[in-house]
Amino acid sequence: MLIYNVFGRHIGVKREHGRWLVFRIDLSERKYSLLKDITIPDELTETELPGWLDDIYHEEATENNPSVKRIE
Repeated sequence: MLIYNVFGRHIGVKREHGRWLVFRIDLSERKYSLLKDITIPDELTETELPGWLDDIYHEEATENNPSVKRIE
């Protein structure tokens, strides 16, 4: 699973059966839960994910968390 810091929120993205799945991640307990209301287009590549996550969540950007960064 790819894990991103998305403006302070930890989001996991995993490709399964040709589809992207999105998860809320709790790094302290290493737990995750599927976010069913977020859909990533299947044709996006792994390198395009940070830009897509930035587009979706950009309103949550803050001075302390100004960007999307892959952390794992």
